[in-house]
Amino acid sequence: MVDLNLLVVLSFVVLAVVSVFLVIVLVPIALQLTRTLGSAQHLLDTVNDDLGPTVKEIKLSVNEVKDVLQKGTSKCKQGFNRVKVSLLSCAYGLVCGVKEYLSDSEISETSYNGNRNVNKVEK
Repeated sequence: MVDLNLLVVLSFVVLAVVSVFLVIVLVPIALQLTRTLGSAQHLLDTVNDDLGPTVKEIKLSVNEVKDVLQKGTSKCKQGFNRVKVSLLSCAYGLVCGVKEYLSDSEISETSYNGNRNVNKVEK
């Protein structure tokens, strides 16, 4: 029969050889993984250091542009409202003037154009 001690010794030898091969293979992989993780951490630290202030600057710039646009649009609205009022006033005055010129109504003695003793406007 097979000696039990020999079987245990052979098992330990196989285990030792497999362990040595694993160490030979896993140690360089672990070292490379450590270097890679260190590089990734350095990269993330650099990005975090550079991106933080950059994002803040971008936010400030966007807020400044937004404020300028809001001020500009409010001034444009004010200008358009003034132009609208002026145009409507001019149009109303023109329509009133045309109506007054074309009307057959009598003009009172104290009319706005200063004409006295005029009863009707001739066409």
